[in-house]
Amino acid sequence: MVKFIARSLGVRGLVRNLDDGSVEVFAEAPEDIMDRFVKMIDVKGRAEDVLSLHVERVEVSREGETGYSGPWRSYGAFEIDYGEEGPRPIERDIAESLEWSKLYFTKLVTEFSDLRREFRDYRNEFRDYRNEFREFKNESISLANETLEEVKELRRDLKTILDERLARLERDISEIKAKLGLL
Repeated sequence: MVKFIARSLGVRGLVRNLDDGSVEVFAEAPEDIMDRFVKMIDVKGRAEDVLSLHVERVEVSREGETGYSGPWRSYGAFEIDYGEEGPRPIERDIAESLEWSKLYFTKLVTEFSDLRREFRDYRNEFRDYRNEFREFKNESISLANETLEEVKELRRDLKTILDERLARLERDISEIKAKLGLL
């Protein structure tokens, strides 16, 4: 990763893994490019995930400052130092291909983990919506039942009123017929 970032920014130098698990980088570039380089290699992955790229800290020593030491060997562009018994060109190509594969796989695993976490969030949100819908459904059923009861009451009231009017009309008609002598 360091080599890829360095080469993409035009940084020259060396990188090597140390026995204590840390990585040592000697880099040469204009100040603004160097600042970008340092920020880009300070990757914060998941420390608990062995496949995740995670840089705990980056220590920078500039030329002339305490702690600065020059390159440990000569270099061309930006190179990975594999040690004294450096690999043959084919072994270097294989190692770099494997490193690329590891970086790509790590990126995929990280993205998958992020998607899985996001899915969990959506799943919880969906559960909330589902519960909310159940409550809405129950309220709707309750409201529909209340409305149905009100319609039934109105129907009974209307039937009572119409029955009373019909009875009054029949009485009025009987009275009129009686007055006219038709009964």
